[in-house]
Amino acid sequence: MAKPVFTTKSSTIHRVDYNEKDKMMEIEFRTGNVYRYYNVPPRMWKIFQLYIECEGSAGSFFNEYIKNQFTSEKIGGEIEGQ
Repeated sequence: MAKPVFTTKSSTIHRVDYNEKDKMMEIEFRTGNVYRYYNVPPRMWKIFQLYIECEGSAGSFFNEYIKNQFTSEKIGGEIEGQ
């Protein structure tokens, strides 16, 4: 994985990490849940990094360009239903 990017302004997303070789992005939410997104192009990662660095809304970017756009799985965090 690349060096993770931690957000400070986002109320939704705590950390974003990316593996360019596998085109895999991991997002840790403030809730503690961690999701892995597959086949995310390197360009999308670079744009997301720039967006976060420019203090854009990481949550809005995620909702618009990542959520429901890529295959994902929950890999950590709270067990649902508890």
